[in-house]
Amino acid sequence: MIVAARLVSKLRPCRLNQARLFHAIPNPDFACKWPDPVVNEIKISDEDVERYRNDGFIIIRNLLNKQQLDLWRSSIDQAVEERGNNRLHSGEEDKTNIVDEYYDNVFTQRVNLFKTSHAVSELLRRAASTIGHAVMHLEGIQGVRVWHDQALYKQPFANPTSWHTDMPYWSFTSPHACSLWLALDDATLTNGCMHFLQSSHTVVQAAADTKGYYEEVTIASNMNTALQQYPDLLSGYAVVADELRAGDCSIHNGRVMHAAGPNMTAHPRRAMTIQMMPTHCTFNGKQNILTNEEFQSLKIGDSMDDNARNPLLAGQ
Repeated sequence: MIVAARLVSKLRPCRLNQARLFHAIPNPDFACKWPDPVVNEIKISDEDVERYRNDGFIIIRNLLNKQQLDLWRSSIDQAVEERGNNRLHSGEEDKTNIVDEYYDNVFTQRVNLFKTSHAVSELLRRAASTIGHAVMHLEGIQGVRVWHDQALYKQPFANPTSWHTDMPYWSFTSPHACSLWLALDDATLTNGCMHFLQSSHTVVQAAADTKGYYEEVTIASNMNTALQQYPDLLSGYAVVADELRAGDCSIHNGRVMHAAGPNMTAHPRRAMTIQMMPTHCTFNGKQNILTNEEFQSLKIGDSMDDNARNPLLAGQ
């Protein structure tokens, strides 16, 4: 576990340093009087890197202080409300391998809010360097982009999330894909915190090396479907509950098995996530969250280094 350094937030005059890769801000008063920075510094030691690469995940305490947390909550709540019933920013159908009838009661999922909300776009722009450099250090890569963001609101008495790995669903293939999962509410055993299978990414990678590909698993009501495909994980691998306080986050590699329990409370469990892709990845033929237009414009092997679709967080 590592602790983000607590920085004193200051209210500064509005500076419209136009986002190079994220949305422009049309309203000159929009980002005034925000806390600066919008996330705290992340300090990562060599021991943290070793543990992350061994375990496949790491917990970061106090990424947000109270003022920062209030801003992220209000911005994301508004963005989710404005999105309405559309999971994707395009309003098109999600092509991920899921069973909708079950999945729709796992959580309210709204993808790529930075493309429809100027507030979320500005939050990611301001947090980009801090998050991006932390991921570069953990994964040992030269640059990192946003694959997509998504709000995950597990509603009262919502279904559990079955065991799965993330990266096989995505439109690129890399052992260095990862996700940041930010708790906007306390995430507990009672309201559906995540669980990781410690070091499971090593088993998933060994299977991919043998088969020549990473296997997808349908996210549905059977909790252990993924584990049946990887029987070695059924014993000898510790299950770690990712209990977080609001403002904490975790980062996990895209090959790590993870799941979440049901929300057994009368209150939502809100989270914001950022899915990340190393620079210089190529298209693998899967649509996932790409729009129909984007999907039809790509052929297997095309570069995914598109600043408009997948903004650069850090590096090159």
